[in-house]
Amino acid sequence: MPQTASAENAALIGDAPPETRKKIRVVHIVLIVLTIGAVLTTVISAIVFHSNHNSLIANSFFAVTLSLIVISQGVMLYWYFRGGLEPKFRYYLYYSAFCTMLVCIAGNLYYHVGPPCTCPDCP
Repeated sequence: MPQTASAENAALIGDAPPETRKKIRVVHIVLIVLTIGAVLTTVISAIVFHSNHNSLIANSFFAVTLSLIVISQGVMLYWYFRGGLEPKFRYYLYYSAFCTMLVCIAGNLYYHVGPPCTCPDCP
């Protein structure tokens, strides 16, 4: 059964009208820039900000793990842009980028705020 290209199911480069393709491209570029910015901030924070409550080894492990996740997302984006994935994977890519940004926020909160101190001398 042939599928018709609609604004919702059109691939980034496909049979969609030019204005729809431009909107989808802008959404993807913004999403990529936000995700890369969040990941770079988190990776730099993991290496630079380590103190008594977190070690450099644990922070580096988190940074490497986050980088591997982003690399797999990048491969999927590459496949999607080349047309190797169906348009329905676009929603998975949005969800994956959103979850990655949430993990980056959680990591940055841990690096910069840290767990509360439980020693009796602290206020």
